[in-house]
This record gives sequence, C-alpha cells and structure tokens, in this order.
Amino acid sequence: MTVKEIYEVMAAAGLANSQMEFSQIWLGRSPRYYSHLIATQREPGLATLCGVAWRLDRMPLSGKPVLLELKQQLVDEINRRAITDIRRHRS
Repeated sequence: MTVKEIYEVMAAAGLANSQMEFSQIWLGRSPRYYSHLIATQREPGLATLCGVAWRLDRMPLSGKPVLLELKQQLVDEINRRAITDIRRHRS
C-alpha cells in the first residue's frame, strides 16, 4: 500500500479535504510532507504509518468497510516493515 493509495481512500471517505490537511492531520507532519513524498517517490516512515493506524483506531469504523480495510492494510504494512527492520539489525 502506497501513501498515494492511503490518501485516495481517505479523501474519498471525506477524511482529507486536501493534501495539506492529510499531511498535517493524518501523517502528523508539515503541510507539504505528502507532496514531498510524491515528488521524491518515497514512502512515509514506519512511525508515520503507525500514527495513521493509531488515528484510525480512535475512530468508530463499524459500518465503514473501506476504512476497516485500510486500517488492516496499514497494520499489515507496519508488521511487514517491522519484521524487515528487525532482520536488518540482526545482520
């Protein structure tokens, strides 16, 4: 899952009215962070993804299958990256 896909799901759900709002509220970063990621073709760090998942976890998501799926995909990505980071540090 890419940051662009996360933004698109959240924008479609009415949770991000602009890229700047998404950067600040959901990514917890500066207003231009999302556009910087897109311009440099980078993805947010693990801590940023954890913040998005944490914020979604605080919302009532029952009856919102798209957001429930997004949250699960974020958790899966966080777990995948955490395992990769652990393996890197063991080498």
